[in-house]
Amino acid sequence: MGEGENGERIESAGSSGLGGFLVRRFLMVAVPMAAAEALLQPLAFGTLVPLALERIVVGGLGDVLGALLGLAMLALGMVLFVLPLAVGAMLFARMVERRVAQVQEERDQERERLYARRNLLVTDMAHDLRTPVMSVLSLAQALGDGLVRDATDQRRYLASIRSKAERLGRLTDVLFDFTRLESDGFRLDLRPCDLPQLVLREAAAAYSDAEAAGMSLEVDVSEQPLEVLADDVQLGRVVSNLIANAARHCPRGTAVHVRLVRRAGVAEVVVADDGMPIAGDVDRLFEPFSRGDEARCGEGSGLGLYIVRRIAELHGFAIRLEQPYGSLTKAFVLTCPVWD
Repeated sequence: MGEGENGERIESAGSSGLGGFLVRRFLMVAVPMAAAEALLQPLAFGTLVPLALERIVVGGLGDVLGALLGLAMLALGMVLFVLPLAVGAMLFARMVERRVAQVQEERDQERERLYARRNLLVTDMAHDLRTPVMSVLSLAQALGDGLVRDATDQRRYLASIRSKAERLGRLTDVLFDFTRLESDGFRLDLRPCDLPQLVLREAAAAYSDAEAAGMSLEVDVSEQPLEVLADDVQLGRVVSNLIANAARHCPRGTAVHVRLVRRAGVAEVVVADDGMPIAGDVDRLFEPFSRGDEARCGEGSGLGLYIVRRIAELHGFAIRLEQPYGSLTKAFVLTCPVWD
């Protein structure tokens, strides 16, 4: 009985040791299998795991160990396959997060720049409007108080009042154009228009102002018809603004040249002069409230060239500054596709 009992105890112990071995092996396999199951459950539990379980049920101990080892290798392979994908996904998520933060920062900076430009608009326009208003009030008060008795002086005062009032009108027009162009409801009235006639019309309208500023206006435009698809009024404003810009910021005696250059498929409206070149940050010349160094002493609002660029862009045209332009100091060149 003792031997039987000892034998039974030995057999029981042997069975217990083998069972513990299998349990430990199973746990070593089960943990990675659980991770793999969550990631590749359709593949693993749809095909491979049933086959392994079948071998465990119908096979012997060797088959059981082989099946468990196979499952462990499968789990390890799954982990090694999925781990780089998980790491890549994490890196991609971080990259997207950084990009989103960068875009948000850029938007915040652009919003701050917009607020700064609007504040500058209020400051600049208030100054530009206040100066002629105070001058008109002073001249009108002098006339009203009878301080100017000479007829010649009275005419001179009245002419000055008229000049200041005209400047106020121009500044108001510029501000109105700026607000219209920045509004969402602004639309161009696009129609085929004769570009040479448009340029000649605007040059003729600007002739007296150029002459009053002590400048010569030389126009070299062939009357041969050439059509572009444009808003006649707005495109005329571009040409007149370019001529007015030259007349306003160039010294007396400057020759302003207006030309129409025909090229293959395009036409170029050129407003050039032999005055001083534009210094400063030329790349920002077409931005709102930007002025070249030599223009700072003038009466510009800093919006004229921005309005020119904005109208050109709405048409699909291009505007650029060339320094020098042939034998001339500088030129603003408006490029327009020809309408067929």
